Amino acid sequence: MELEAKNLSCGYGVKRVIKNVSFSLKKGEVVGLLGANGSGKTTLIKTILGLLPVLKGEVYLDGKNMGKLSASQIAKIIGYIPQMHNPPFPFQVLDVVLMGRTAHINVFASPSKKDIINAEKALETLNISYLKNRIYTEISGGERQLVLIARALAQEPKILIMDEPTASLDFGNQIKVLNQINLLAKLDIAVLMSCHFPEHAFVYSNQVILLNEGEILQSGKPDDTITSERLKILYDIDVDIISVKNSRQQKVNVCIPSENLVDSNKIIQERKKRNIDTAV
Repeated sequence: MELEAKNLSCGYGVKRVIKNVSFSLKKGEVVGLLGANGSGKTTLIKTILGLLPVLKGEVYLDGKNMGKLSASQIAKIIGYIPQMHNPPFPFQVLDVVLMGRTAHINVFASPSKKDIINAEKALETLNISYLKNRIYTEISGGERQLVLIARALAQEPKILIMDEPTASLDFGNQIKVLNQINLLAKLDIAVLMSCHFPEHAFVYSNQVILLNEGEILQSGKPDDTITSERLKILYDIDVDIISVKNSRQQKVNVCIPSENLVDSNKIIQERKKRNIDTAV
C-alpha cells in the first residue's frame, strides 16, 4: 500500500497554506513531518484525510485518486490519531477502541463478536489490555494516546496518520508511544507522523519532510536532511547537532542550543547595570 501526494496545494477557502507539496509513503515506513507552528502540518494532514478539500494536485492510494473514494473506503485503509481526544461521555476503553470498527459495521448494526475480538487484539498488541474495562477519561494522557492508537489499529488500516501523537505527554509517555509506533512499522503499517522534536525524527523515522511556510524545504533520510542550518530556517534558533552513543553503543543524534543562543550570565550582568531585579 502506498500513499502519494502530487503537487498538492491546500488551505482554507481561497487561502493557500500548503503549496505544491509532493511525497510518497510506503508500507513499513515512518515518515516524520517536521516544522514550526503554523508551517502547515495539520492542514496537510487534514487534506490527506479528506477533511479539507484539495485546492490543487492529487492524493493517491495505491494509484487510485482519493477524491474518487468514499469515506468508508478511505477509513478501511487509513487510520487517524489526533493530538488529543476528549469524548463527551465516560466510555470504557474497550468501547473507545470498538469505535475503530465503524467502517466495518453496517449502519444500525451492533459490534459483532469478531469486532470485539479485533478490538481486544489491538489492545493486546500495544500491551494495554489491562485498561480494557477502565474509564477512558480517568486514565493518563499517555494511556489515552495508546488507546487512540489501538482504536486506529482496530480499523485494520494499512496507513496510520498521526498529528503530533506525543504532544502534551511527559518524557516517559512520549517514548512509550514512539516505541509502539516503531512496532507498527515492523508490522508493515505505513506511518505519517507530524512532530515538533528533531530527536524523535532522528530515532523513529525512516524519512523526514521539513515543512517551512507551507512548502517542503527538504526531504530524505533524517541524518542527511536534518541539519543545523535547516533547523535555523524552520525554527529561527541556532542549534548544534551532536552524535552520542547510547547504552547499546548505537549512534544517536541530539540537538542542543548553540552557545550564542542564550548567554544568561551576560543578561544578568546587563540587568545589574540597569538596576533590574534578577530574582525569579
